[in-house]
Formats: sequence, structure tokens, C-alpha cells
Amino acid sequence: MTTVKTFSPLLARYEEKYEDRPRVELLGLLDLPFRTVLEIGCGAGATGRMIKQQHPDVTYIGVEIDRVAATEARKVLDHVVTCDVERFSLEDAGIPMQEVDLVIFADVLEHLYDPWKLLRSVRPHLRPDGAVVASIPNAQNVRLLQNLVNGFWTYGNQGLLDATHIRFFTLIEIGKMFTGSGYLIDKLISSCDADVPQGGPWPRDLTLGKMTLRGMTEEDVQQLYTFQYLVRARPQSANDQGGQA
Repeated sequence: MTTVKTFSPLLARYEEKYEDRPRVELLGLLDLPFRTVLEIGCGAGATGRMIKQQHPDVTYIGVEIDRVAATEARKVLDHVVTCDVERFSLEDAGIPMQEVDLVIFADVLEHLYDPWKLLRSVRPHLRPDGAVVASIPNAQNVRLLQNLVNGFWTYGNQGLLDATHIRFFTLIEIGKMFTGSGYLIDKLISSCDADVPQGGPWPRDLTLGKMTLRGMTEEDVQQLYTFQYLVRARPQSANDQGGQA
């Protein structure tokens, strides 16, 4: 009898999917000084360990759904809550109200069914001058577009088409998500592919295999070759919202 080999990217174990490495690229978004940090999806605590090594007086709280990773995180973070953050109240988890200076979502929002709701629920826990920092993959990336033109939308264990991604965002949609959840983005960094086209004149046509994009500006091209956006956002004040609470 012939054995049929089957494969599902959803069957990968946590340690196969996610390398426990500190997110050094987020350091440029951190607004010093801060006293209390909340990381949603802290993994095994690599980023928290890095931050606490540099700022030992910081209280670092992690929330992690994977029990094995959470167990490791408890060895290096001050407090770790093991839960599905979309099914568990942050207040019930003991996260203080209006005392958190920084909330970190490192490649997390795209894994959530309702990231808009979670961003709203985080706001009451932030100090008035607090911030949210997030890294979010770019669904407008040129690799995805080229593969789609050729008929491919292949999920994998990780990357832009990680099989556990539920939501997909472009730069415009990232802005809408944060604004619609009560935040203003005050810093944005594009992490670009190494082969981003350089030099003008702009605008110009860009040929990518079977696809030709007309009248592309330099900004258009940067968005196409961005694989990840790093975002810092702050809660909107009543003045920011035109006087509405």
C-alpha cells in the first residue's frame, strides 16, 4: 500500500516556529525612561531579558499563550501570565490600570482574531504618556504579489505567510487599525528587503516578472519592498480626537 505523505504548517511545534531571540530592532522605538513594560506574546522572554539587562529597575510583565515558553519566560521576567489574551481580561490577570509605560506586540497582532479590540483594551492600562510598540509584517510585500500573480499563496511555518496569521496589514491598514483603536502613530520604521530598487527618476515603471507597475513613486517602491513595519503609537487625547472622549 502506498503511503501518502501529508503536511500542514500548523503542526509545527512552538520551538520549531519561533526562535527565542531578542527583538533588537525594536530598541529604536523605546521611549526612555520607563518603569513598567507589558509584552503581549513574550515567548520565552528573550526580549524582556535584553531590556532588563539594560534597565534592571524595570518591572517586566509578560503574557504568553504557550505554556512551555511561559515557563522559560518566568526565569527571566518579573511576572508572566499564561493565557489566551483574547479570552482573558488583562485586569483579571493583574495588569495594573494606568501604570504601564510600554506595551510590546512583537509580531503578535497579525495572529489575533480581533487585534483592534485588544489594542482598545490595552489603552486603560497605559499611563497618559505611555506607548505601544509593535512589529507587523507587510502584506503588500513584493514577494507576496509576485507569487500571487503566479498563482501561489503558500503558507509556511513562519514568515510573511505564517500559517497562524489571521489578519494581514499594509501600511495604510496599519494606520487605520491604530487610529480606529484610539492611538496616534508617532514613529514608523520600514524594514526593507536588501534588493529594493535604488535611484530615479521617479515616478517610473517597475517590471517584476509578469507584472509591470506603472508610475511608481519612490515611496510606492519602499512600501513594496518592506517586509515588516515597526510602529510606535500613543493613546489619543481628547484634543487629538476633536474633543471627543
